[in-house]
Amino acid sequence: MACSGIKVVVDIFGREVREVCLEEGATVRDLIKALGLRVSEVVAAINGEVVAEDEVIPPTARVKLHSVVSGG
Repeated sequence: MACSGIKVVVDIFGREVREVCLEEGATVRDLIKALGLRVSEVVAAINGEVVAEDEVIPPTARVKLHSVVSGG
């Protein structure tokens, strides 16, 4: 199926790389939710720079998701 928006290459926790189709203007939050992950448990970097979840993902971006580790 053809992508009518933008194709984003996303590295999920260094375990899996996927190509995801999102609407143009989609944010990091939209991507995280599309992958079925929780925004509060993920930190995202676009093209090597850590960004907030309301950051708009540019076309041809490479996104890397990192798991947030918490505990005590």
